[in-house]
Amino acid sequence: MILRTIILVGAAVAFTFAVFGTIVDPGVWPAALIALIFVLGTWFERRRYGALLQAPSGNGWRPTTERFIDDASGSLVTVWYNTRTGERRYVGASMNGEDSGAL
Repeated sequence: MILRTIILVGAAVAFTFAVFGTIVDPGVWPAALIALIFVLGTWFERRRYGALLQAPSGNGWRPTTERFIDDASGSLVTVWYNTRTGERRYVGASMNGEDSGAL
């Protein structure tokens, strides 16, 4: 979690300097583009893969016996598996009605 924040802040600072550099010398625009890709990629990864999701509904979803304590939130997480697609979702215990005291 802290590594993501460091990368995001570093990329944002690099993007800011690259934008100012592009104003001075238009040949610097590739640096701004690369920094922007890092900012957007880190932001997307943080939003898409970092958050706990709601218990999925629909055919093929089954909770597994795999459970762990999430370091960021401190809550019990249950892994759900879709037998048709192979997709896995990480669901917080409070989001699927489980008792967070049982591991």
